[in-house]
Amino acid sequence: MNDIVSTLFAVLLLVFAGHILWRRQFVPVSFWDGLSKICYWILFPCLLYDLVSKLNLNAPFILPFVATISISSAVAVIYGVFSGWLLSLSGPTISSLIQGSLRFNSFLMLAFVQGAFGAKALQIGALSVAILVPITNIVSVLVIFSLRDNCEDTKLSGAIFTELARNPLIGAIVLGGTVNALGTPVPEFIIEMTGLLGRASLPMLLLCVGASLRVSEFKAHTPALILAILSKLLILPSATIFAGMLFGLEKDVLLVLVVLATVPTAASTYTLAQQLGGDAPLMAEIITVQTIASVVAIPCWFLVVSLML
Repeated sequence: MNDIVSTLFAVLLLVFAGHILWRRQFVPVSFWDGLSKICYWILFPCLLYDLVSKLNLNAPFILPFVATISISSAVAVIYGVFSGWLLSLSGPTISSLIQGSLRFNSFLMLAFVQGAFGAKALQIGALSVAILVPITNIVSVLVIFSLRDNCEDTKLSGAIFTELARNPLIGAIVLGGTVNALGTPVPEFIIEMTGLLGRASLPMLLLCVGASLRVSEFKAHTPALILAILSKLLILPSATIFAGMLFGLEKDVLLVLVVLATVPTAASTYTLAQQLGGDAPLMAEIITVQTIASVVAIPCWFLVVSLML
């Protein structure tokens, strides 16, 4: 447990450092935009490619793993729709609530599981990213389009295709999976290069996560914000544990999925909400508060799983 708490605080300290550097304007604001692009388009895709290309695609836990992820994701969407309808929230607000419940910050998740559980957990985390990134992007676009106020412009199919085509993480996952499945020989210098770039991604991404937090810009979206926090503190972790135990997942695999369920939503949800007609200000609040809440949620749920299994 001490290792888990130590890793959690190390990860959050990097996030906090990024936020302080941004607030103090240690570097120009344009630096963070540039670093974020480098991380998103180069460093993190290299990490995902490197991990996915080396995954054991015949691991016996994969089918129950996929089933657990599918059930917990469905619960997240149903929870967002039902709770938003129950409180009579607007369509854009509900779509942001669903994004806040369903999506996850893969940078934080991978950084945490690598430090807390080691290389095997990092590969399990990469597998979850490979499965969920395409699914969550498609669902998010569908939800935003279905619930936004103005449905006249932009075709749904075009928006989905654009979102998937421009996502470098999906490209890296597809390329890595193809190389893995076909056993394609890759030159050693390519393996070394992607490995080096991938190892640089997580600390840089954590600094960028911190720099993107906007604690002082809250607009008091209290009901929806509380629902989004509950999704990560209670609903999604509970559904993940129930489904994982139902399908007989091993403890180390289930621990990674519980971390996945508990980490805050992805930073890219704000951009998607802003571009397609969701509630972008609420999305920014959800990202910030869920990041803070994860300090409590991750060790608590780790303890729960450890006591149950």
